[in-house]
Amino acid sequence: MSHEVGRRTLLRGTAAVAGAAAASSLTGTSAQASRGGFGADLVVRGGRVLVLDRRFRVAEALAVRGGRVVAVGRDREVCRLIGKRTRVLDAGGGTVLPGINDSHVHLNALGLNLPPFSYDVDTATIEDLVAVVRTAVGEAPSPDSWIRGTGWNDNRLPRPPRRTDLDPVTGDHPVILTDFSGHAVAVNSVALRLAGITRDTVPPTGGVIEKDAAGEPTGVLRETAAGLVRALVPPFTREEVAQSIDTGIGMLLEQGITSITEPGIDLDTLAIYAEKARAGALGVRVNALLRGGTAPQQLRDVLAAYRPPRGVDPRVLRVAGVKLFADGIPTAAKTAWLSEPYLDGTNGSLVIDGATVAEQVANLHELIRIAARAGMQVGTHATGDATIDAVVAGYLKAGRRGDPRHYVIHGDLTPRTTLRTMARHDIGVNMNATIKYLLGRTLDPVLGPERTDYQWPYRSALDLGVRVSSSSDAPVTSPSWLQGVMSAVLREGMFGGVAGEAERITLPEALATYTRTPAWQDHATAWKGTLAEGMVADVCVVGGDVLAVDPHELVDLPVTATVVGGRVVHEGAPTARPVAVSPERGLAHLQNGTCCCRLAEMTHRH
Repeated sequence: MSHEVGRRTLLRGTAAVAGAAAASSLTGTSAQASRGGFGADLVVRGGRVLVLDRRFRVAEALAVRGGRVVAVGRDREVCRLIGKRTRVLDAGGGTVLPGINDSHVHLNALGLNLPPFSYDVDTATIEDLVAVVRTAVGEAPSPDSWIRGTGWNDNRLPRPPRRTDLDPVTGDHPVILTDFSGHAVAVNSVALRLAGITRDTVPPTGGVIEKDAAGEPTGVLRETAAGLVRALVPPFTREEVAQSIDTGIGMLLEQGITSITEPGIDLDTLAIYAEKARAGALGVRVNALLRGGTAPQQLRDVLAAYRPPRGVDPRVLRVAGVKLFADGIPTAAKTAWLSEPYLDGTNGSLVIDGATVAEQVANLHELIRIAARAGMQVGTHATGDATIDAVVAGYLKAGRRGDPRHYVIHGDLTPRTTLRTMARHDIGVNMNATIKYLLGRTLDPVLGPERTDYQWPYRSALDLGVRVSSSSDAPVTSPSWLQGVMSAVLREGMFGGVAGEAERITLPEALATYTRTPAWQDHATAWKGTLAEGMVADVCVVGGDVLAVDPHELVDLPVTATVVGGRVVHEGAPTARPVAVSPERGLAHLQNGTCCCRLAEMTHRH
């Protein structure tokens, strides 16, 4: 990966943490296991084993039997469990961690953002973009099939792509190219004609139909106007979604990711997951949230139709609750609802149904109440501070039934007072350090420097006692958790500059947000999230010393092995390069860069 960020000194205490951790290595545990008289199925040795418990203990080796960790400690003691049938996995001097838990990732969409389903149109020139579309047309299955592309960036291109650019190479194919943010599309004349969009078309509320000097549509449709064409695009088939899931599982395992939360899926997608789980073909542990809709009756309909998956191990596939969508994003799109407007005086709003703000808030609280009364955990997309306050108020209003572990998804601008409330009532937050790396200081003209620095307040949340998980939101960003750890520790943007030095966290804290704390979010701390004895043997092996390397170099470390339930499911070359983001690609990251609000709209229609 080409990864240009300025060199900085290590964070305060990093070296001290590493030294203290090494001094507190586990002892004696493997000797106890060896007295039981059994051999191990798998022994992982030759590296630094990070147990990732609250004491941040470090060991030299671990042993697995029956899919669980049975010993973790000194190498000579663990090796006593090696028998004739024991597989020995050499960590090669690297780091052994609990399997990574990407606690907010659109697994079913990962493969759908790759050819032949969609083409990467993040290019530096219009000519290069048109060349990609020409290739897609040549590979199309029929003369009039839809051509999908994702990733164009009008901050990188001299201008947005127009129908006049696309028409000469697309023939009878309708074309829809989604920009990196997911808040705009570029379409050709065929797509405009199918949608009935002319110079006289009035855009829906909040939408923009861009026009040329003659008053004709250019093919660029922004915000709600994009829905005029999106509604016509054929949904992906069940087989295509199943294939995409398989592709995504392979991508995640290569990153050492063994557990995920799949947020906001429909019942058809859940059925595909259940089918794979029953066949033993799921590959990663899936914690699912059902898509709750934006009106109370929509959620009632979902819950009335929902039936828990039958014949599946809940540690492989579990429906945890419901995902709700409350607002947009506080980027250049300016669709997050803020208590103080953006610098240009505009503001976003809730996306919940309702004619007034009061009606929207009331419906949001009713959605939360319905889910909570059904015994569901609620995760709510909320990025603006005004939205987060409304969501947390709804959680409190719904009351506690058992141990719901409701949480805020993203939580970009959560006020400190709200963080205190969340800590007091054990409401979690799921943040996105990978997106912070991509945005850096680019939002200064939108939010102002102070709010840009504060966005994703990791340090404040942890200091106030909030349980913080980290996630990639892939395919919005790369599923590289090492990139996320780097970003949480450094707060440096991909284009340089530090965005929020006061919100930096330590390396052990960052690692916990990808392992132990997501296990709390999953109601699974009793069996996963650490490498203590008795825990499930989900393991990630990194080809390098995570504690000793300069944080800038974390993203360049390869994942050399992944173990799920004691079975080695991925082995990579020690010099393999991780999936990550390069500055040359601008803000169009990985295979697209679509915000998760649009992912639900584009992929859950099969």
